[in-house]
Amino acid sequence: MPWIQLTLDVPDDLKDAVVGELSGEGVAGVWESGEPAPGWTRLIVYAGVTADLESMQRSVRLLFVRSQCPEPVISRRSVEDQDWTEEWKKSYSSFPIGNNFFVIPSWSGYACPEDRFPIRIDPGQAFGTGTHETTQLTIEAIERWVEPDQLVLDLGTGSGILAIASRLLGANHVVACDIDPVAVHVARENIDRNAEDKVWTFCGSVEAIRSGSVRLGLCNLTAEVIISLLPEIDRVLEPRGIAIFSGILREQNEQVREVMDRYHFTIHEEASRGEWLALVAEKHGTQVHLPA
Repeated sequence: MPWIQLTLDVPDDLKDAVVGELSGEGVAGVWESGEPAPGWTRLIVYAGVTADLESMQRSVRLLFVRSQCPEPVISRRSVEDQDWTEEWKKSYSSFPIGNNFFVIPSWSGYACPEDRFPIRIDPGQAFGTGTHETTQLTIEAIERWVEPDQLVLDLGTGSGILAIASRLLGANHVVACDIDPVAVHVARENIDRNAEDKVWTFCGSVEAIRSGSVRLGLCNLTAEVIISLLPEIDRVLEPRGIAIFSGILREQNEQVREVMDRYHFTIHEEASRGEWLALVAEKHGTQVHLPA
């Protein structure tokens, strides 16, 4: 069956919103294919006969108009059927992340630099390749806040990359969960590939975690999900427990902070990359010794 290939260049601050509009029914995938200019990304979309291409293109153009950008040039051509998994693998290569890690596709023989921990990942259908800004911000925060003898909870683990990073940095006990059984399966395979022991996975959410048992919570979710789960996150954290919240858009910052304030969280760090924010917050507003 032939497929339609759409190609367009988008500003980096619109990239995630555009990808969302281009990820409808009938779309096999959206690939990032280089940087045509500083601050821009080239996207390639492969869509089948069930995709409503006209509607998606109208929505993308509307995003550009609302952001006061010139309307994009969207090229279209027909391509023959392909093995999309293999095509995606061609575009996913090794790269450093944070100060301590080097992500390597599980199918690659690429060597890891001696001064970094290798994380060998096959994300499959789960979120967490390591390329997204929210994952990068969370990894960088983990490097500052993880300690031995902590119970770390990776909520919405996706590919398991954050759980793996926590264990490699010395966390003695890591629990990783996701409501998507496919993600849990992917995470378990990646964890077994990278961390020898002391990382547990289950299909479910924070409601299954014992109250007051978590020292460090990893919450790379969305602002809406963070707000809805905050009472449960507060419940499972130890007194003076720390949570790393990521997946928050800049314009959602105040909304998230207001809810955190109602639960008496003290925010110790705010970091940003592109249109995304990460917040490091402590339960119940008591003071901690901030990492150097």
